[in-house]
Formats: sequence, structure tokens, C-alpha cells
Amino acid sequence: MALAAGSIAPTVWIGPTAALEVDKIRLQHNFGRQAGHYDRFAQVQRRLAQELVQNLADTGQAFGRILEIGCGTGYLTGLLRQAFPRAQLTALDLAPAAIRTAQTRLAGTAGIHWLVADGEQEVPGRYDLITSSSVFQWFTQPAQACRRYYQALPPGGVLAFATLGPLTFQELVQSFAWAGQLHPESRLPAIPAQYFAGVQDWQGYLAAAGFQEIQPRREVWQEIYPDLSAFLRAVRGMGATSTRPQFLSRRLLAAMADYYYRTFAQEGGIRVTYEVMWLTGTKPLTGEEG
Repeated sequence: MALAAGSIAPTVWIGPTAALEVDKIRLQHNFGRQAGHYDRFAQVQRRLAQELVQNLADTGQAFGRILEIGCGTGYLTGLLRQAFPRAQLTALDLAPAAIRTAQTRLAGTAGIHWLVADGEQEVPGRYDLITSSSVFQWFTQPAQACRRYYQALPPGGVLAFATLGPLTFQELVQSFAWAGQLHPESRLPAIPAQYFAGVQDWQGYLAAAGFQEIQPRREVWQEIYPDLSAFLRAVRGMGATSTRPQFLSRRLLAAMADYYYRTFAQEGGIRVTYEVMWLTGTKPLTGEEG
């Protein structure tokens, strides 16, 4: 199955990164601009959030004060509200447009405080549970963020999150690598997912921050998209695009698409890998209050 060069725009979502170099203002713009479309494309993210909340509910713990980092359009917020109806819930996000979408989604739901803030940098208050889904992969200082969360929890408090790992979109990485061999004059893009922290990285960040009872879980999911354009359109529709985009030539894009279809096409479309992870850490009962 071939893809015409003109069917993908020359300027796409990928771009150069360095150990995930993220422009937070551009990130806010990307996710805010697509807030109204996010839920239509975010099937994987919804599954991640569902399993995260189920894991929390299965512990039997009652969390009185919950902080959600990066609430986006409010999908996880709604699940948390259902699972912990008595909790006081603070939901924050970097993008004001996402907060507005979440507020509309959960209009009339009591006990939620909305806050526009960078959850990697600001932890307003004290909480029994700090949680997040499909956000931490964008952190530029994950170790420091884990230390902040540790300080914001009481002894026995829990940090639990779902995130994506560096094998995400590995087919795209391989396809561009092959295209780069054909067109060495072209500057190859880096796929941001290549620089996402892996499960061992997160375990190290949590341990260094002081968390104990660290429980990691990792899976590799393979999704099927009708074609490459549908996949890239879904990524753009979620706002999960590079904050440092670059121009890509049509020749490079066409070579990438040709390899992708020849190598990763299967019944129903093309394969796309997502590396998914859930991690939980507990502040020890003997831990400092911070």
C-alpha cells in the first residue's frame, strides 16, 4: 500500500528534542488548541486512565484529598470523582482551554477545585493522593517533580500515575531511520517518544525522592490505524505534537511512508506501538513531613 507524498503535509508534528526538551508555552498551546478534539482520538489514553483508577480502587484506600496533575479534558477527573465520591479533588492543567473543557464536561459536579498551573513545577497544598495519566512523559525534570510530590504528601500518602514509555511509536522511528539512509542530505527528525523515561527510570526517580513500596507495571500495546495519515492526524488531534517542530521534505516523508507500509502494514491498516506504564509509590509512615 503506497502513500502519495502530497497526502502528508510537509510540516508535521515531529521535531528535534534533547532528553526531552519541551517548550512549555508551545506545549500549553498544542494541548489547549486541541482540547475540543482530544477525546475523539485518545482511546489509548482512556484505557490507561481506566486501569489507573481501577488499580487505586482495588487498594481499598479512602483518599480524602486528591491532586490530579494535567487533568486535560477531565476524563480521569470524572473517573476519580466516581471512584472517590467523598474526596476533595483538585484538578490542574497547564492549558486554560483544557480546564474550560473539563469544567464543561463535569458541570454541576461538586467537590472539584480547578487550577491552571504547571503541575511539574507547582504543587499547591497537601494531598493524600497525587495522580496523573498520560502526562508525566512530557516532564523535563521528572526527578525534581517526584521530590515535590513527596513533600506534598503526608506519611502514607500515595503517588500513582500512568505514562508512556520510549518504545511508543517505534515503527515511526524505524521508518524515518530507513528514509534517512535513502536521503542523507535531509535532517532526520527525532520522535519525542524516544526520549520518554522508561519504567526503570521512573523507579529510580521515585526511590531517590524517598518513596517506598514502589510498584511498577509495564505493557506493550499494539494498535491498528487505517493508514499513516489517520495515525498522524490522531496524534495532532490530541495535541501530542513536538514543541520544536521542523520542516520535513516531501521526499523524506514519502520514503518514510513507503517503508512503514511495507514493514508494518497488517490486516485492517498499520501497526502502532504504545509502551504503557503504571507506577505507584508510597511515602513511608516514618517519612519526614516536608
